[in-house]
Amino acid sequence: MFYTNPLAGDYQKYVGGSYHATEIFDFNGDTALLLDEDEPVAYPVVSWVRMSQWLPWMEMGSRPGLLYFNAMGRKLQHFDQLSDTMKREIEVNYPKYTAPPPGDDERRNETSWTYIKKIIDQREAE
Repeated sequence: MFYTNPLAGDYQKYVGGSYHATEIFDFNGDTALLLDEDEPVAYPVVSWVRMSQWLPWMEMGSRPGLLYFNAMGRKLQHFDQLSDTMKREIEVNYPKYTAPPPGDDERRNETSWTYIKKIIDQREAE
């Protein structure tokens, strides 16, 4: 992905003028379940790899270097399938994530770029 960074202009200590990242997703699941027309939902395993420039909150601007992310996960049928440790952390510190948003959720998507822009603008205003 190459695109003009949404944090251009006054935000150069946080980012460079353009953004470059590579993302790779791998999904796998039970073929019989995936092809079963009576099954409305699949429960795949996912692998995610991302290589990118610095994230804006790092304040690295256009310095040389990159980040490498590697994660794996799987879709669960219920919140109760999480480990007790994870459930407790979510319930105590992130309770809005104990249930998924509705399918017709109309909230705007929040990215790391739009979120950090709000924080930077708030700090600059203080």
